[in-house]
Amino acid sequence: MRSLFSLLLNVSVIATLVVTDLSGSFDKSMAVKFLSRWGYLAILFAAFWEGEAVLITAGTLCGAGLLDWRLTILAAAIGGSAGDQIYFYAAHERAARAIKKSKRLSRWYPKVSKFVLRHGTIAVLLSRFAAGLRITIPLVCATAGMPAKKYSVLNLVSGFAWASFWVAVTYQIGARLPAG
Repeated sequence: MRSLFSLLLNVSVIATLVVTDLSGSFDKSMAVKFLSRWGYLAILFAAFWEGEAVLITAGTLCGAGLLDWRLTILAAAIGGSAGDQIYFYAAHERAARAIKKSKRLSRWYPKVSKFVLRHGTIAVLLSRFAAGLRITIPLVCATAGMPAKKYSVLNLVSGFAWASFWVAVTYQIGARLPAG
């Protein structure tokens, strides 16, 4: 875990230096080699947990011509979707017990699960774009009885939409940076 954090931190620092050229003696060719070797892996792992900040940086690097936008979207979509799948499957066992133990959750949960079952497709597709719901929706979908196959397909589609959105928007920033 510690080495993963170190890798993500190094990629972020190098990406920032490449894009802004904070140091006049900074070797961009070395940074580009590092990014081309480890950048997509870092994007995949960062998207597994939360990825907006990394996608903003990665999209900017795509626009600057330092990362391939297609591989960036692929890495982010797979990483983000994989993280949500784990939340979904983990919830089958743990969330049901937590709901039964808590009086507050026992009262609140039937309303939320009814909404998710009625509007599940929209809830899954949009949850990635709503702060605070990315982890909540997989948990509710799992405990409310949404079929795993339906959730998995919607989750993957949502992951690609989310990654495409952030890369497309921030690509424009990178494309407008002065070449240096």
